[in-house]
This record gives sequence, C-alpha cells and structure tokens, in this order.
Amino acid sequence: MQPSDYLTVLNILVAFLGVLFVVFTMIEWWALRRLRKNFQDLENRIREENHASMRAAHRIISSYAVKDVDARISLLESALSEFPTAFNGYNSLGYAYLEKGDTAQAIDAFRRAVELFPHDKAGYCDLASAYLAAGQKELAVKYLRGAIRADPAAKQDIAGDARFKELWPSLI
Repeated sequence: MQPSDYLTVLNILVAFLGVLFVVFTMIEWWALRRLRKNFQDLENRIREENHASMRAAHRIISSYAVKDVDARISLLESALSEFPTAFNGYNSLGYAYLEKGDTAQAIDAFRRAVELFPHDKAGYCDLASAYLAAGQKELAVKYLRGAIRADPAAKQDIAGDARFKELWPSLI
C-alpha cells in the first residue's frame, strides 16, 4: 500500500469517528431534553402534591373548631378525598365518628390510619379505643400490642391512659 492509501484510510476512519461523535451527541442531547422534561414534570407534580397536602392539612386543623359533628365529618372527608394520606386525617375522622356514635365508621377510619402510617402508635391506640368502645376487648388488646410494637415508648402512654386501665394486665 502506498502512503496515500494509508492517509485515505485514516481520513475515512476520522470521518467515521466524527459522524459517530455527532450521532452520539445528538442522542445525548435528546436524552437530556427528555430528562429535563421529566424533572419539570416531577417538580410540577411535587408542587401540586404539596399544595393539596397543605389544603388538606388546613381543613383538618380547621375541623378541630367545628362544633357540628356532621359538618366536621364533611370537612374531614373533603380533606381526605383531596389528599388521602394527610397526616392525622383518618384519626380525626375516627374521633368525629365516635362522637357521632358511629363506632363502625370510626373503626374503619382508624384502621385506615394504621394502614397508612403503620409506624405511628397513635393510630393503633385510637383503633384500640374504638374497639373498646364497641366492646371488643380482644381486638383492643391486639391493637395496643401493635402500638407497642410500632413504638416501645407507647407502653408508658398506655399505662397512663385511663381508657386502657382494665386492659393493662393483658399487656404485661
């Protein structure tokens, strides 16, 4: 082969590498555009979720001042329909149902709180309280034990809670 042939092969190789570089650059540019759009979508979704969370939290907090239990339940249900994982929403709803005398609905609300926040002792204690109000002491004990598993410090809380005084021997 002549030196000019080597130069021609080298030029073709450099041109090929240049085309590969341009193609790679375009692919990365498109990927970065998609990534930027994904980040913008995520930012918008987080902003919307945060806004819904704040609206729900305001409704839950506002419900504490509402005297009419049906109006309070309606306000809490509207908060939870907008943001179902609002902290303390189902606990508050459960207590409103207990105040109304609807123990079955209260139990459902407290059970939902436990499902959403299994590491929060309050939901277990609230559910135990509702089961106790319904006369189901075995289930009350079960959920008090769940509160202790979720947070061992709950043992002191339960020991000092007058609602659970008769159940305390079953927990020791």
